[in-house]
Amino acid sequence: MLRSMVRFHSGPHKYKLKNMNGKVIFIDVDGPLAWGTWDEGKVKIMKGTSHEFTIPYPWVKEDCDALREIIKQTDARLVVSSDWRKHYVIADLAMIFEYYGIGRWNLLDTTTHFNPKKKMSSSGEWDRACEIEIWVKSFKPTNWISIDDMQLNYGYKSLGIPQFHHVQVSGDWGNGGKLRDKIDECVKKLNR
Repeated sequence: MLRSMVRFHSGPHKYKLKNMNGKVIFIDVDGPLAWGTWDEGKVKIMKGTSHEFTIPYPWVKEDCDALREIIKQTDARLVVSSDWRKHYVIADLAMIFEYYGIGRWNLLDTTTHFNPKKKMSSSGEWDRACEIEIWVKSFKPTNWISIDDMQLNYGYKSLGIPQFHHVQVSGDWGNGGKLRDKIDECVKKLNR
C-alpha cells in the first residue's frame, strides 16, 4: 500500500510541472551517498513488509545526514541523476531515501535515460550533464545544483551552464571531499 501511494504522489510531478517554483538538487548516489561500502553486504528496504526489496550495499549515514541538512536549510527537492534510476523505479528510490532518513517526499523526479546529444564516444559525464540540462530546460527550477563525484563541470562548460551549479565530491576517487564537508557550499549555491 505504501509504495503504491508513493507512486501515486511521485509519478504525476513530471506531467504537472511546467515551471517549477523551487530549488532542485540533482543527486548522484555512488560517490556522494555511497562510497567504500561495496563489500559491506546487501541492505533490505521495507524489511518485513510485502514490498521488501534489496539494495546492493549500504549508504553512508554521515553523508545522508548532510543531504538531509542541505534540504532542510534550502527547501530544495531531489532529482535522482544517478545510475540507480536505471535499476529502481521512483517509488523504490523514495523508500531508499526514506530508509536513510532523507525523507521520501523530498524526492521529486529522476532525470531522463535519454540523451539526444549522445555520440558513440560519449562519456558518462557528458551524458549526465546533458540529462540534467534537459530536465532544467524542461522544468525551469528557480535554482539548482548537482552533487556528483563525476566531473560534470566540463560538460556544463561545453553546454554553457555556469560552473557554480556543480558540487564535486570525492566518493572513492579522492577528488573534492565528502558531502558532509560540503554542506555550506551547497547551501550557499542554492540560496544565491
